[in-house]
Amino acid sequence: MAAEGHEDGDQILILGGGIAGLAAANSLSLAGRKVLVIEASDQLGGMHASRDIGPYTFDLGSIFYEDTASLLNLAPGLRDLCLQKKRTQRRILPDGTLRHYPIEPRDVLGWPIGKLMCAGFSMAWARLFKRLDGSLQGICAARLGPVLFRETGLRDYTVHFNRLPPEEIAEAFYHERMKFVHQATEVRRVFRSAWRALLGRPFRAKPRAPLYYRPRSGYGTLFERIENVLRARGVAFVMGAEVTRIVQDGDGAIVETSAGSFSGAGVVGAMSVDALHEACFGERSGLESLDLLSLFVSAETLSEEAGDVLFNFHSGGGWKRATIYSRLYPDADVTREYFTVELTVPRDEVPDAQGAFDRLTEHLSELGIATGLRLEGSHVSAGAYPLLLRGKGAQAQTVIKRLQDAGVHLVGRQGRFEYLPTSSKVIARTEEELENSGL
Repeated sequence: MAAEGHEDGDQILILGGGIAGLAAANSLSLAGRKVLVIEASDQLGGMHASRDIGPYTFDLGSIFYEDTASLLNLAPGLRDLCLQKKRTQRRILPDGTLRHYPIEPRDVLGWPIGKLMCAGFSMAWARLFKRLDGSLQGICAARLGPVLFRETGLRDYTVHFNRLPPEEIAEAFYHERMKFVHQATEVRRVFRSAWRALLGRPFRAKPRAPLYYRPRSGYGTLFERIENVLRARGVAFVMGAEVTRIVQDGDGAIVETSAGSFSGAGVVGAMSVDALHEACFGERSGLESLDLLSLFVSAETLSEEAGDVLFNFHSGGGWKRATIYSRLYPDADVTREYFTVELTVPRDEVPDAQGAFDRLTEHLSELGIATGLRLEGSHVSAGAYPLLLRGKGAQAQTVIKRLQDAGVHLVGRQGRFEYLPTSSKVIARTEEELENSGL
């Protein structure tokens, strides 16, 4: 690693050791560049992290990967370390019942004929005379009609995700996060779903393929192997180094951190765009991100119908998703169900794990989904989700351009202030931006 005297000025400094930062280190090192990764925490992987508490291993974020997932290509043998399973996803409907996730046309076939006709007319009218206003509400109503958007619980889910009404969220959230809605409401798919239902056939002609998911021991096993591959290629790492200042230095830059100063020929920003802006210019960017509160929970009982992953499309509870590890990693010695529940934290609020757990307990108990809940621990991931506010797109692009003009090449969900829902999309966008950067 570079020392206080600003040695190794020809190296590329990567700020952030999450998925985007590691993907950048992989691409640049393969291209023959000298790379130093600076990470504020004591572990690599960003949101892909595990927590051991007693007999349980919990995670932050999602843990499933398709066979083609780019993350599994960052080191040899990663697929062999992972387990495989056909994921069972469910959601809580507005009436409290549990159904498959995501929304599908067959969901509404059991509605009363009057409600079904109203929903169909609403959708047809919205598609013929759609009025897009740049908001998430506008595009969802234009695609589904207001009746389906409301009655399927999708509107409630978007509120749980953003902690704001969809009228205040930018249309970009739909395109980056909710493509399943677009796919589920294609005309051909709607008619095919209805036809198969009338014939009593399964909704899907082909079953879903099994997915990879992280090793039983946790994410550390995966990222240790990725780190070893990168180190063997010459990549250096500085852990526990919080970036405080970025200064242009001729054709390069000096990055000051809590662990010392480092110089390089270029800087790749894979950390919060707001933190990068403050480090470069001494002021906040004005862009907002939501913190993610993860509750690590065990339960005496949990409905079998909850599947492996449960999404909250119900108006209550305030949480958005639960990943149930006791279904993925069965162990005869662990008698309680255990899972991570994700909640985004409203703007300007201090995360309150106990209060959130109390609301979760009340919600799941009232619906008869779980009993005997216990809070085993919690974690706050600061700035986990870019808050895509309506009318703020131009501001985000201005901030990004200002940082790029200052010599910081931005990558990933954090650096580019984009909602990238999968690690593969993060890696693809990172590689694209690096190719365009000329590094």
